Amino acid sequence: MDLRVLSREDIFSPRPEWRFEPEAPDYFAMYSSLWGGIVKDPALMLIPLDDHMVHRGDGIFEAFKCVKGHIYNFDAHLSRLENSARLISLNLPFDLETIKEITLKTVAIAGVKDCRIRIYVSRGLGNAFSCSPVDCRSQLYIVVLKESVPPPYYYTDGASAITSCIPTKASFFAQVKSCNYLPNALAHLEAHEKGADFAIMLDQQGYLAEGPTQSIAIVDHQKIFKYPRLDNTLKGTTLLRAVALAEELVEAGELKSISSSDISREEAYNSLEMFAFTVGIAVVPIVKYDEKVIGTGKPGPVFRRLLKLFQRDYTENRELLTPVPYDEVANG
Repeated sequence: MDLRVLSREDIFSPRPEWRFEPEAPDYFAMYSSLWGGIVKDPALMLIPLDDHMVHRGDGIFEAFKCVKGHIYNFDAHLSRLENSARLISLNLPFDLETIKEITLKTVAIAGVKDCRIRIYVSRGLGNAFSCSPVDCRSQLYIVVLKESVPPPYYYTDGASAITSCIPTKASFFAQVKSCNYLPNALAHLEAHEKGADFAIMLDQQGYLAEGPTQSIAIVDHQKIFKYPRLDNTLKGTTLLRAVALAEELVEAGELKSISSSDISREEAYNSLEMFAFTVGIAVVPIVKYDEKVIGTGKPGPVFRRLLKLFQRDYTENRELLTPVPYDEVANG
């Protein structure tokens, strides 16, 4: 193999081969505290290799969505970001209000009304690839991405899941939304290789914990909405919204109660309904788990009600919708 020394022009040409996208790009804008600004060219959306988030996974992130020009559940994600930073002794490069302002302006500059947003806080550069975080200065990266569209059959026919052989993170690390997602990636790969939509990891006691990027819940035969205890899993923002929305179903008599408790595989197999929750999909019914049919084998009534409540939440719940200042940024 012939190797050559590349120039800046080779890497940052207008259409570099390594970043060629024949259709509309998936990436709209990126903010970097390292550069001190925003880029819209995907070829410039880079993070240095010696950032500890890259070579050690030493960083945290949040992923959320913008719906019709409003960021949904923004404060809940910022609160969890702050908690993750506290748990791993990572100093945020800015206070939360500043991070919020930068995020809103990045989305506004991207100029899209429906999109995904990711916030990353890295330990930063320093110590020449050493594991030690001492002397590193944290950095903030924000990326605005194309909206994710789940497969339609998730909602019409339901999804399938397997029990993963990959152990979930220990309770301390489960509470941190870190950039070290190797167990999650392996569980996702396992599901793909076994022809399932989702993989569900178990906690140290053998109870249901979570999927690679999904929270899990069931409805049992007593019409109790159950989800795993949150000391063994990440506190999923979508799951917590589902719990709040499910209160309406309790008041209407469609559910008896809501409970956070240990859930065995056997209990999940025998449940009336089973769900996966995450930002990109809201709620999806799991109709087959470990080749066992859940309930009737079709999306159930609690799923349908929760989906409608989420759809209402995305557009009507003003307390959870933060408007993006498109006009303010345009008028500069």
